[in-house]
Amino acid sequence: MTGSRIDVARTTNAAVKEAVQKIAPKFFFDPATTARGTELGYDGLQFYIAGRGGVVGDASDDVVVEAFHYFEPTALAAMWAAAAKIGPVADAAAAYAECGHAWGRAHLAGFDGVERLAELAGKIVEANDLGPAGRLYTGWRALPLPDDAPARAMHHLQSLREHRSDLHALALRATRITALEAQIGERKHEGMIKFFGWTEPFPALDDELAARRAEAEALTDELVAAAYTVLDDAESAEFAALLPAALAHLDA
Repeated sequence: MTGSRIDVARTTNAAVKEAVQKIAPKFFFDPATTARGTELGYDGLQFYIAGRGGVVGDASDDVVVEAFHYFEPTALAAMWAAAAKIGPVADAAAAYAECGHAWGRAHLAGFDGVERLAELAGKIVEANDLGPAGRLYTGWRALPLPDDAPARAMHHLQSLREHRSDLHALALRATRITALEAQIGERKHEGMIKFFGWTEPFPALDDELAARRAEAEALTDELVAAAYTVLDDAESAEFAALLPAALAHLDA
């Protein structure tokens, strides 16, 4: 893989984009994760909210809504308040991260490139600080890392997923796409839209919204690609091969 640093990074992003978006969520509602949440007193969605979002700490509703972006604000605030009554959200985040680590140990330990994947993903995460612009990413990035490669790889991949998610939310705002419009433009699935707390009637996906949605996706890709410039050409080629291979391993 040769070319300018940003051109190589763009190529890398194109190669790993699907895997970044698909690997980490595999543990979100895994039966073992749901069972752990039940042990702690949460239902499945509460554990998802408090576990994934607990890295922001005891934040206000506005901060939580901004962090999750896609949820209907009133519905999310109610779920956050209910989850916070069960226990400290920081504890929920730690438990949720442990579920991710356990999932990685169970499913990535058999992947031959897991140690190198953990190393390269960690290099990207460690070199890229989004600060307040990346609330969930910043929180996951700051959590303690496990020692073993399968769990560490899963943790870094969850951080990279939040990295893209936070930057995508920024791109959606920059292109004037509301949270509900984003649901229409990206998922087009009524059940999924309702999962995020929205109720009908839903706006139509017209040409204007589709064009802005494409613009937001292109801007997200450009922002994400910048993070991969920390890798040299050889590392970029490795990461571009390893992450899709990890996804194929998990889907086999």
